[in-house]
Amino acid sequence: MKTFKKFLNILLLAVMLGGVLSPAAFGASDFSVSCRSAILVDVNTGQVIYEQNADSKQYPASITKVMTALLVREHTQPDAVVTVTESALTGLDSAGSSVSLVEGEQMSVNELLHCMLISSGNDAANVLAEYVGGTVANFVDMMNEKAASLGCDGTHFMNPHGLHHENHYTTARDIYIFTREFVADPVLMQIANTVSYVVPATNKSSERILTTTNYLISGVSTSRYIYTYARGIKTGTTTPAGYCLVSSAEKNGLYLVSVILGCGKDEATGDIMSFVETKRMFEYGFGNFSYKTLVDKNQPVVEVGVEMSQEAENVVAVTQEGVSALLDNDFDSSKVVLTPWLYSESLTAPVIKGQLLGEADVSYNGVSYGRVKLVALTGIERSNFLYSMDRANEMIRQPKFIVIASCVGGAILVYLIVWILIVRRNRLRKLNKGRYIF
Repeated sequence: MKTFKKFLNILLLAVMLGGVLSPAAFGASDFSVSCRSAILVDVNTGQVIYEQNADSKQYPASITKVMTALLVREHTQPDAVVTVTESALTGLDSAGSSVSLVEGEQMSVNELLHCMLISSGNDAANVLAEYVGGTVANFVDMMNEKAASLGCDGTHFMNPHGLHHENHYTTARDIYIFTREFVADPVLMQIANTVSYVVPATNKSSERILTTTNYLISGVSTSRYIYTYARGIKTGTTTPAGYCLVSSAEKNGLYLVSVILGCGKDEATGDIMSFVETKRMFEYGFGNFSYKTLVDKNQPVVEVGVEMSQEAENVVAVTQEGVSALLDNDFDSSKVVLTPWLYSESLTAPVIKGQLLGEADVSYNGVSYGRVKLVALTGIERSNFLYSMDRANEMIRQPKFIVIASCVGGAILVYLIVWILIVRRNRLRKLNKGRYIF
């Protein structure tokens, strides 16, 4: 009966709290972007806010340089001096973006990274790749190994710059995965968010003035795409790939990364839609989602029965920590469901305040947001009397005690039988003795 009562308590509490803890499935049905593939993710939580064909095979164009920059940072020092070789400049499309490096020219790794990420220099990408990998081909192998290690299963690189190749492809989701590593590096983000940069004169060239290709952060060429909250990161354009852009933005405590691939130009306005649609995705994210509290710290969840105490029959299990998540602004706390799992159906006193009692799954609209630990709200002391009685009762049930008790009982019984026989015999003697007295 006591177990059934506990079950009812758990069920009742689960229903009462069935509006406090779970991630919602994102993506409004009436929102879409004009492109082949896209994804919008909150970096802080990893929550995908919106996706469109995010796992479809796409050509990344110069977004490839995000991966190139990651490997360069891992394997070089920023002040290291690199000498441009003829082999590094071989095979580049003359129509592609370039900072006009020449054989024998010397630049630091840091300066070459600026050339690659700000002006999207394909020649700078090749020079860095050869410097790190020994050969460009070796570096490409490193790129593919890095992608695999990050779990980018839909990615295969053929070069470090992104010029078109049929076997050079990725997905919007994979781009987010390696961009997540990029935005965690403050040096790379500083470069990627730079509007203009002056490369000092080298042994082969006068100073170069670099201007970003990312119009979300620059109004040098046009101000119509400027987005105040944007931070970097990289554009990419080829005829097969279309207009591509990976960008990040911060607002209201949210840190979003967007990837948009395969955009075109608006025929009427001439707008480059990768910038337009990225802005729309950011505004969609910031305007419709925010962090919501699903469960508070020390929130009561369930009562657990306690034995061996005259102080209380139950202890309240509460959440050890609060839980929050990025959710739609239409969040309804009444739809949060807390499902507890107790490590034991009942406890034996003493119970220590804060003692770990179990866990609870936190869900909202059928989506789980993980588990939270459950701990005892208060401490409960043990009753020495009840404990002693229980120990005595337990001892009586032991086989060894039963054997000893049986032996002692048998001995006592034998003793009583012998004592009774002796008493009866003495009485008979007295009676028989009295019959011969005249």
